[in-house]
Amino acid sequence: MISFQLTEEQKLAQSMVQELAISQLRPAARGADDREAIPSSILDEIWATGIIQSQGESGSYSPTLNALLLEELAVADAAFAIAAAAPIGFLGAVATQGSPAQKKNLLPLFAGDKYRCAGVAIMEPDFAFDVSSIRTSAIKTRDGYRLSGLKGLVPLAGSCSHFIVVAQCDGAADAFIVDRNTRGVTVGEKKPNIGLRALEMATVSFKDVELSSSARLGENAGCDAQRIVDSARTALSAIMTGTSRAVMEFVMPYTKERVVHGDALAKKQTIAFRLADMRIETDAMRWMTWKAASIIEQGGNATRQAHLAYTYCGENAMWIADEGVQMLGGHGYLRDNPVEMWYRDTRTVSVLEGAVGV
Repeated sequence: MISFQLTEEQKLAQSMVQELAISQLRPAARGADDREAIPSSILDEIWATGIIQSQGESGSYSPTLNALLLEELAVADAAFAIAAAAPIGFLGAVATQGSPAQKKNLLPLFAGDKYRCAGVAIMEPDFAFDVSSIRTSAIKTRDGYRLSGLKGLVPLAGSCSHFIVVAQCDGAADAFIVDRNTRGVTVGEKKPNIGLRALEMATVSFKDVELSSSARLGENAGCDAQRIVDSARTALSAIMTGTSRAVMEFVMPYTKERVVHGDALAKKQTIAFRLADMRIETDAMRWMTWKAASIIEQGGNATRQAHLAYTYCGENAMWIADEGVQMLGGHGYLRDNPVEMWYRDTRTVSVLEGAVGV
């Protein structure tokens, strides 16, 4: 029998993040969007939950729990959720696929009491959503590898201390751990986006970066680069589910209170059906995301399920965000309501494949 009942541990963690999202994150979201930067105090609040640094603790890595908590963070704000997902993706990859030496050297760096960022760099200007089309290359040298390429839309790139870079090596996708201060690594200026403006996303250039053989994720054993992509797609699916939930939970009470032609909007059959569809699609997005996360957690091949979840969530999250704007009428386009921000964020998240992980 299949059960979606949460464990007591999951319920406790969910409750903790929900409380933070309501009390601290949601009120700070609009200000962060306006300033195009996430306050360090907010990043430290997210860090204080322990959901990021716990990825490096033995037996604590759980893609299913991560998906659950990323959804809760995204209900408050998608940019804040991705700010958590970026280092989660990095630490998760090191914890599950890194060599013993890599775990020993890197994981303790993220055990402090202040937010620390690291990124997973997969996206490229012409990525085309296909790992096999990645142009960043790692060429074997006598002492290690020479990495060259360009990665785009890297969240909080200017604050990252390390990057996991997915590149083509000997005709197959591979991953490399790169210190931000390595010669040849250049973080570009943040670029304005239609959504997720607080994330300060930027392009990172790798020009003839000389890496030792120990920089390869997993060292001699190598890694499964596709698993990193699958994790990223699953994380973004969870975040889009959370943003969709935020839209739905905002417009439902609004349509019940807004009276048009003598009746509440929610009593109009067209609106009522659309609200029901919002709920159905949001639940479906969650189940598909959890299934992908569960397969990853069990060590199975999640490529198909992660791709299905990401595609389904991208299409329906955008539909829900658009419906939310439409149901508010002219108010939906005003910055007085958060729906217009959620609409912009959803449009951006739906094309941000490969930047985070669970």
